[in-house]
Amino acid sequence: MAPKFVVFGGNGFLGKRICQNAVTAGYQVVSVSRSGKVPHSTELNDKQWIQEVQWTAADIFKPDSYHALLKDAANVVHSLGILLENENYKKTLSKSPTTGSKSSLFSLGAGPNPLRKSSPYFTYEMMNKQSAIILANTFKQEIIKKGKKEQAKINERSFTYISADKGFPMIPSGYINSKREAEIEIERMHEYFRPIIMRPGFMFDEHRNAIGPRSFIHSALELLYCGNKFLLQNKLQFMNDLIRPTVSTQQVSHSILTKVEDSNFKGIVTLEEILKT
Repeated sequence: MAPKFVVFGGNGFLGKRICQNAVTAGYQVVSVSRSGKVPHSTELNDKQWIQEVQWTAADIFKPDSYHALLKDAANVVHSLGILLENENYKKTLSKSPTTGSKSSLFSLGAGPNPLRKSSPYFTYEMMNKQSAIILANTFKQEIIKKGKKEQAKINERSFTYISADKGFPMIPSGYINSKREAEIEIERMHEYFRPIIMRPGFMFDEHRNAIGPRSFIHSALELLYCGNKFLLQNKLQFMNDLIRPTVSTQQVSHSILTKVEDSNFKGIVTLEEILKT
């Protein structure tokens, strides 16, 4: 039987591409989200791999709702998180400026809002940090239950956390701080699985050409990055730290699979490394 690959947030903007790549690589793929809904797509290629994924609903803050899925999992991915603690930003930015229709263009890996507006969980501390730690600990406990012989097979298991390259201008420091704090806690569990920390920048999807906020932001960031590279020749370090390259969900998901399949790899994967894969 093919190894089991469990993606939390698998129906989100990045999560679905991780699922797609895992299916293509021959894994038994399970997507876990609060709704359990299958992502909508009109692309024929998407419809083919979507049928191969087990789409499941669970609450990441309630391990009893999903611990059984981790029992025989070889690889687990945490692809959840929020950019702002005020949920209204997604409502505003999820509308196309030309049609007013809703889209999921600005969800940074989490897809549709996983929690209600009034939920106490919609904070950096809970969504970006504690949800990942809870999931990693639950995976760890399932490994411990298997006994020392199975525990020793560390290289055969991985836990991937979708972190972030850097903070964004005008975004509270709590965003990147919560990511870094989660990284530290996950890396401390290296005796049970290989921690893989992905640090992508602003993400776009290569197969989505819809006009909307994410498309506009992507174009603006690319223009700034090219200007810094060719006009300023990357000579000003503060500009290099501020203006970062964008990366596609396909590049990030491909990089994840590459690191997962490298049984000797564990640790941080920088934006620059992701862009090279």
